[in-house]
Amino acid sequence: MTNSDVFVCGCQGSGETVDKALQNVNVEGIRFVSAQRACRDGISTVLSSKNKSSGARCFVGCTQEQAVFESIAEESSIQTIEFVNLRGLLRGQPAEQSSKQAAAAVAALAAYETDFQVEPVPAVLFNSKGRVAIVANSGKQLHHAQTLANNLTVDLLLADASDIVLPAKRDLNVLALTVQAATGYLGAFQLSTRKTNPVDMEMCTRCGACVDACPTQSISKDSLTIDLNSCDQSGACIKACGEFKAISFADLNTISEREYDMVIDCTMPGLFADRQAPLGYWHVGDSEQLLLEAMLDAVQTVGEFEKPKFFEYKPSICAHSRSSKEGCNNCIDACSTKAIKSAGEKIEVNPHLCLGCGACTTVCPTGAIQFALSPATVQGRAIKTAVKAFRANGGAKLELVLHGPDMEHNWLEAAKKSSKTLSGKASVSDFSLLPIELNHSASVGPDLWLSALAFGADRITVVQSAVESSHYAEPLAAQAGWVNALLEALGLQRRVRVLHTGQIEQLFAHSDLSASGVEPASFELSSNKRTRMEFAVDHLAEHAQKHAKQSFAEPIALPVAAPFGAVLVNKEKCTLCMSCTSACPASALIDNPEMPQLRFIERNCVQCGLCVETCPENAMELVPQLLLGPAAREKRVLNESQPFHCISCGKAFGTKHMIENMFAKLSAHSMFERNANRLKMCADCRVTDMYSAKDEMTIFEVKK
Repeated sequence: MTNSDVFVCGCQGSGETVDKALQNVNVEGIRFVSAQRACRDGISTVLSSKNKSSGARCFVGCTQEQAVFESIAEESSIQTIEFVNLRGLLRGQPAEQSSKQAAAAVAALAAYETDFQVEPVPAVLFNSKGRVAIVANSGKQLHHAQTLANNLTVDLLLADASDIVLPAKRDLNVLALTVQAATGYLGAFQLSTRKTNPVDMEMCTRCGACVDACPTQSISKDSLTIDLNSCDQSGACIKACGEFKAISFADLNTISEREYDMVIDCTMPGLFADRQAPLGYWHVGDSEQLLLEAMLDAVQTVGEFEKPKFFEYKPSICAHSRSSKEGCNNCIDACSTKAIKSAGEKIEVNPHLCLGCGACTTVCPTGAIQFALSPATVQGRAIKTAVKAFRANGGAKLELVLHGPDMEHNWLEAAKKSSKTLSGKASVSDFSLLPIELNHSASVGPDLWLSALAFGADRITVVQSAVESSHYAEPLAAQAGWVNALLEALGLQRRVRVLHTGQIEQLFAHSDLSASGVEPASFELSSNKRTRMEFAVDHLAEHAQKHAKQSFAEPIALPVAAPFGAVLVNKEKCTLCMSCTSACPASALIDNPEMPQLRFIERNCVQCGLCVETCPENAMELVPQLLLGPAAREKRVLNESQPFHCISCGKAFGTKHMIENMFAKLSAHSMFERNANRLKMCADCRVTDMYSAKDEMTIFEVKK
């Protein structure tokens, strides 16, 4: 753990102050420094080098005046100052918490934040030149489009342009186009458009010759759109347009592609209604306020930009596909931006579309795709440090509250007040709450949840914002479901829950859940997801065996979403063709080179289903479960057979079951009805028998 200085102040002595709470708190590697009125005249205490340890990270225990500290630090060119909201945490603890328990929670947060530090990751680059498409149904947004055109290159794409007066200046393109579909991201959007007006407004000089020439007066002089209901398509307008060739009825309703750097969408339900929108796209609908905000953002989104590459992918352990058979689609199904797609036997992730939710890493059963921005190893180490600090300072029951970055400032304190208002009385929870901000609420999953419980946390709560919940409530609930089923089987009760912001008052409600009593584990988190889960589960199972005297000779039944399980084989159907062994990405199914035998290592099985999809006899079935102990690592026989020997030469060339099945199915076929015994011969003997048989017709006889 890196040595750190944490500066705290009494905030004018208001209520439960952080410096008072930390008077008797001791956290290894942290020096708490009192700095009265730190955000005002006491700011020199924080900035002064004599008040800081050499080489230590510098933290301020309040985030309210973060901008003040950052501006002064930037002007002074001193070391980076980091911030941790200890004051908000203290005030957000349940009312039933004693000052000692609240102080333990503050110590835990300080320990977590000072231990949490990650290395930079590769960047994904975007390049925007300021080409904007404003997509609308009518000309209502014309004025705002003209305003934006003063700063950017703007096309106003209108499904119906008949109600507008074309602007005198050509700095804004007004095009009669319906947008059928949109793909891409900031700097590289592709819009599929359909032409709805015979007049090409990009080529048109607006001379008005077509208006004068139209015999049916179907052309509007204001918008230069043609009323197709009254138009007789005589061609007079085309002739009047002459060499400009701006009018054509032939290409109406044809689809063409247009490229833009940004898109402002004023339609409903929106071009990306089926997914989370990419960077560079703003859906404003009919809201003028949202349109103005989008315009301001668009002006500031010109040039080169970068964001982190949020993921790491190892195709060698991916269970997506083998031999054109589809297996695990968990990441594809969970991705709300459609950044992940199938690419043969592996997946392909578009880093420009990926917004870093991390849900793919949470649902991946193998760990083939992992969250790189804040790896589980780093998160887990910091949680381990936090729990240790909590226990060392007398903490009793700890609840980790994992949430994304879009929660309001001091949201925990606000939630506490809200819960008291709703219930009419003070909160009654006896858990100390430790909020941990993640890049996204879905970026951590079962491996970290189970590890946190093994390190001594008593409950895990994931809080999702409204946006996060709309996209990720279901996959997270499925993962929490199998984890809770496992915990219940271990006698630890359900200790993982997923809440949305409308339910956060439950953080302060009474619970019958007792402290887990798990002795904190000492293991370090592996970089392999399966190993992380295995270590955590083994530790929790050891606790159950030791304290509850439980025996786990039988497998623990789990829900379908679980990444653990067994494979059942119908021995009557299975021919031991071994196609399943070549399809298995985790080496859970293996053959025996010494004899016809299908073997299984349950520890390796990820329940991807590739074996089921590959089996030509439909003889396999997945069983989600968890087998504990040495038996999970042992090779056990699922099916075996005696080798079949050629009836001519005696050489073994298959299994007895396979040949018997083949003989039963093919012996009545016209090709074998006279020589069915050839099915019981090896390849060499079969050819010899064909050439030596006197009643066999050859190709030469057919030619005659």
